[in-house]
Amino acid sequence: MRRILALHTSTHDPKESTSASLVARALDRALALSPRAEVKWIDAAKLHIVPNLSCYANGKRNCADPASGPYRCWAHYSSVKDPAKYGGVDEMPVIYDGLNWADTVLFSTSTRWGSHTALAQTIIERMDTLENRAVSYGEPYPLRGKRLGIIVTGLHWKSAEVGLRLQETLRWWGFATQPDNSNVLSWQRSRNPNFEHPSSDLPTLERWEESGIGEDAIERFVHAVATAQTVSV
Repeated sequence: MRRILALHTSTHDPKESTSASLVARALDRALALSPRAEVKWIDAAKLHIVPNLSCYANGKRNCADPASGPYRCWAHYSSVKDPAKYGGVDEMPVIYDGLNWADTVLFSTSTRWGSHTALAQTIIERMDTLENRAVSYGEPYPLRGKRLGIIVTGLHWKSAEVGLRLQETLRWWGFATQPDNSNVLSWQRSRNPNFEHPSSDLPTLERWEESGIGEDAIERFVHAVATAQTVSV
């Protein structure tokens, strides 16, 4: 791991976010393993990301069309041409550039009603241009072989399932993962779906992170990410 991108897709303030806390712990371990690694952190909630324009649905070669600007994305290109129509210039290129730069990506989200955040979904849909360069234009997969780690946290509902589902999706881009899914790290405060927040989840997570169980889980996760080699496409 030489260049690690932490892509945080929770809308919660990172200072109070359990997923951000777990990413920070994982980065500490990653830097202990690779002291010379560079790290970039992207808080996606601070970016203006234009929703996917469903270009693929209008003909698969519309998505990733070379005529759609340097990022080959009509959503970004259109926002540059007409910012008022799209609420400003799209900032998804911050993520595109980060993904291009990195050799390792830590994709983190919190859970929302048994799924990842709407922000995470927006980003995934906008990443379609990267996959489509390969499947429709016959070019190399831009993300092929980059190592992937997925971190998911939540109160009580399906954090592990969300992590596995995200990995299943992101494998289509060619990320390197582990066959046993050990490059997915999930945490949730309770298994009771009727449990309600009596307080912030962060202190509970921090106690787990500092426990032997938590430390071992983070260590195994970072090692799995660092040694990931399996590529599905």
